[in-house]
Amino acid sequence: MLRLDDFPKNELEFHERFCNEEACRDYLSSVRWPEGFVCPRCGHTEGWRRSNRDEWICAGRSCGKETSLRAGTVLHNSPKPLKAWLMAMLHMSVNKQGISALRLQRLMAFGSYETALRWLRELRRVMAATNESEKLSGEVEVDETFIGKTDEGRRGTVGQFIIIGAVEKRGAGCGRTRLRWIRSRDGDALSGFVEDVVEKGSIVLTDGAGGYKYLGAMGFLHDQMAVTDGHGRQLKTADAKVKSTAHLPQIHRVFSLVGRIVMGAYQGSLSARHLQGYLDEYCFRFNRRHAETPFTICQKIVARTMMSKCMPLWKSRGRTHPDKPTMAQSKEWIKLGSKLVQVGYVG
Repeated sequence: MLRLDDFPKNELEFHERFCNEEACRDYLSSVRWPEGFVCPRCGHTEGWRRSNRDEWICAGRSCGKETSLRAGTVLHNSPKPLKAWLMAMLHMSVNKQGISALRLQRLMAFGSYETALRWLRELRRVMAATNESEKLSGEVEVDETFIGKTDEGRRGTVGQFIIIGAVEKRGAGCGRTRLRWIRSRDGDALSGFVEDVVEKGSIVLTDGAGGYKYLGAMGFLHDQMAVTDGHGRQLKTADAKVKSTAHLPQIHRVFSLVGRIVMGAYQGSLSARHLQGYLDEYCFRFNRRHAETPFTICQKIVARTMMSKCMPLWKSRGRTHPDKPTMAQSKEWIKLGSKLVQVGYVG
């Protein structure tokens, strides 16, 4: 159980509390083993720590396993100091608009952009796992939108992604929210999202999209409003947006805030591999916007990081198989590079 009084309340206290590796080690060990050291192999509760190191040795006679504080967690095999990890978690907590990998690299003085990118991916994965703890309930607004910037010189939705969102309606305000990137607006994607994030028996407010027509049979109280004129004809795009926003004001408020963050922190540049991570990070921060301080959010990230399992690098990068080559390793890319050298395009 987290002790809210056992974490700094402001940045000055944060730097004083975690001034060196020993202080960081003591706090993280208390988070991972709140009742004392527990051997992951035999479950023995006695052991000792090597001096000035992150390693514990089980005191069981038949075991004697050496266990690292980082082993099996998000910090697994990371050569960076524990204080650097805590600082990265702090930056993700206090930056309301999110933080890009390039900015984190500059703030942390990382020598590689890939390091900052990997850390942000792992911390966003931690946030996503925390978001899935409870489903939305009560009155819930559900709708879809497009996000991202279009390709230059083109019209329509080229270069954009379809986002479906749900938010609890709390009077004139918003409760918790969930967002998901979907590839199409068919019935399986729309109804499946509602089934995954909303409790059965809740009131679900949607527009007249056909993908929502089975929600009543799925156990939801469906309040659907078709975006048409008085004669049943579909309204024009601008009129439909105005009418849909009036019927579903809270989810459109969420969409507006997401759009600002995408254009601000990420300059409108999104990739399909990592878009869901950005949405999970936003939901995590939005659902905890009433927290006492941003450091309360940071404490939750720290605790979840020490409880979450590590992920292989190939999977963190969005690859589907460890043997699948990256762009730099693919044979096609190597052949193209050699041809460019032959024709003198690159030296």
